[in-house]
Amino acid sequence: MTGAGISVSAGIPDFRSPKTGVYANLQKYNLPSPESLFHIGYFLEKPEAFYAWSKEFEMEGYDPTPTHWLIRMFFDKGILS
Repeated sequence: MTGAGISVSAGIPDFRSPKTGVYANLQKYNLPSPESLFHIGYFLEKPEAFYAWSKEFEMEGYDPTPTHWLIRMFFDKGILS
């Protein structure tokens, strides 16, 4: 139904933007590819990269967008589960 782009207007970075995206800022984790951070096989082998990233990726201070509220309304009405 949606993608990560619905959160960009709230200030939450997307994954693939060349300079500001999550994938563009993962050099410090020494990953074989940016996608490795979210690949279950890599996580099972080296979970410390994901844990270090998730500790830094704070969600505090962001307000939900109208699209977030719409999805919540659908969930509350049983349209989504």
